[in-house]
Amino acid sequence: MESLAKYRYSLVAGSFAAAGSFFGKLPSHLSAQKLLNTSQINEDFSYLEIALLQLLPLVLMVTCNVCNLRFFLKALQMTEQTLTCVVLTAASNYVLSFVLGALVYREPLTVLSGIGITLILAGLWFLCDGGTVESEKQDKME
Repeated sequence: MESLAKYRYSLVAGSFAAAGSFFGKLPSHLSAQKLLNTSQINEDFSYLEIALLQLLPLVLMVTCNVCNLRFFLKALQMTEQTLTCVVLTAASNYVLSFVLGALVYREPLTVLSGIGITLILAGLWFLCDGGTVESEKQDKME
């Protein structure tokens, strides 16, 4: 639990990065779903559709990307090694993008993608837990 608190900004930055890519793909997904039938609606309502289906996800994507950079910079300041911060941010982004893609966009789940996510999670576990093991060894030596 201690390592989770230490790297919380990296995980939050990765979450915002995944949300940014989620909102970036949302307009094309909504257009493909044809949620609103524009042939039977007057011209004024068409502008509302453009605003809701195109501009709102774009604004949310930019907002999430700005928050991603903000928390990534905070994570860089808090961690001792920049590599740990970069790997945690990227891995949390990949995992959340995988989950969102499978649940919302109905992207296919293959054996290869399952193996990839398993390896990413195993790498995260070793990376986050490795510092705890080293500090316990140093405490025993003293």
